[in-house]
Amino acid sequence: MKNSATIPLSTLHARIQDELLSLTMLAAEVQIALGPTLKNVKKLSPSVQRSFQAVDRLQQTLEDLQAVLAQLSTETTTTHVDVEPLKECIRLKHLSHKLLDNMDAPYTLAEEESGTVAWF
Repeated sequence: MKNSATIPLSTLHARIQDELLSLTMLAAEVQIALGPTLKNVKKLSPSVQRSFQAVDRLQQTLEDLQAVLAQLSTETTTTHVDVEPLKECIRLKHLSHKLLDNMDAPYTLAEEESGTVAWF
């Protein structure tokens, strides 16, 4: 078995908490952008209304998860977690780098690494 890298669990919790905070802010921005658009719509189908409510639920869930991880990151424990299995389960390269690599500076995506937008 090779000697694998570990990361303090409290550090990982803090980094995930930072990412959740960023996602929470993005969800809020989506809601802000949708507000004026929805004022101009005469009638929305119930399924579309539920989809818009899901964005609000997403934001609230992210806020709650961020708060939980903020609390966990303050735990003073010496427990470490193996980095390799985590790297294998994270699909986004930049997220893996931000969470698991031993660094203080935020990682920014290079233009060639940003990929294409997946519209649903």
